[in-house]
Amino acid sequence: MTLMRKAQGVVLAAALAAAGTAQAGDPSARDWIPAPPGTNVFAAYLFGLNSHGFYDHGSRLDGGPSVDVQGMVLRPMHFGEIMGKTVQYELIVPALRTTIGMSGVPDDRVTGVGDAQFGTAVWFVNNEETKTWFAWEPFITFPTGEYHSNHADASPGKNRWTTVQDFAVVKGFGESTFLEAVAEFEFFGDNNNYYGTTLKKDPAVRLMALASTNITPDTYIGMRYRYETGGREKMDGIESTGRANNHQLAFEITHQINDANQVQLQYIHDLKVENGPRMRGVQLRYAYAF
Repeated sequence: MTLMRKAQGVVLAAALAAAGTAQAGDPSARDWIPAPPGTNVFAAYLFGLNSHGFYDHGSRLDGGPSVDVQGMVLRPMHFGEIMGKTVQYELIVPALRTTIGMSGVPDDRVTGVGDAQFGTAVWFVNNEETKTWFAWEPFITFPTGEYHSNHADASPGKNRWTTVQDFAVVKGFGESTFLEAVAEFEFFGDNNNYYGTTLKKDPAVRLMALASTNITPDTYIGMRYRYETGGREKMDGIESTGRANNHQLAFEITHQINDANQVQLQYIHDLKVENGPRMRGVQLRYAYAF
């Protein structure tokens, strides 16, 4: 059960890296450049991620479990204005199918709706003339997703509350080049029914750097580097997973079909994982603005 338990973080940490911000945590390039107040955006994501190795304290485990995550995320957003500051409200709802396989035992597979996230961003700096933006967005994850304590690692829901604090800076250069930096801090509530025990998780920190540039007037390419640390876990007071020390790259191409419709294809690849599955996969995003 120890190896199966170590796959726990993959569902939202890896999959919603595909989903935009927060644990939706991992943004795509230019996500932190706001739309004008009054704009609504509906985004939908399809993704598939699978493991290529399983690690314990930085060492690859021979015969370790395999992890496969497939899913869809719906993300409605609304941009408004409060006291002269641009704000954004968003809801993130994932639907996931997670399969954890291990030699000699049946696959652990659960399909269902995951935990919902709600976030509110505020842009303290929103200067289009100098192409400079600075925003803060707190998220709350509600334990609304499907959860089975005897299939806790594969369950779409995590049976705990979490909060994420995102801080993002964007700076544009020239006609269409942007550099971005994002710092994310996540705090976890307890899961009091994790295979019949209580699971506690230390806060996690994620630092991201993004760059993007246009290759045509309607198409841009981008990349994201992410570093993650923290997140040590304990079961009934006994350490079960050490802290993260993970590095990831993502590459994307985004095309603006017209003023209202946009599509994006992204490839995600874990470079190094300290504890748990090393993931790779693709994500397709469609966004409609109105």
